[in-house]
Amino acid sequence: MIRKLEKELKELNVKRSKLSKFLAKQNKKTLSARKLVLLRDQKQVMGKYAKVLKLRIKDLREAK
Repeated sequence: MIRKLEKELKELNVKRSKLSKFLAKQNKKTLSARKLVLLRDQKQVMGKYAKVLKLRIKDLREAK
């Protein structure tokens, strides 16, 4: 179970990194303000999800 969560976390972090790089290159001319807000919200939620995955992994390790 831990390996599965670690894999999920790794994949999520790769996606977050790609989204961060994408957002760094964008401006109001390339994307609408609404799309920028939604992508930033998505990045924030992905960060929260990553924190939850880390906590779950930690809990599983401590339970051993």
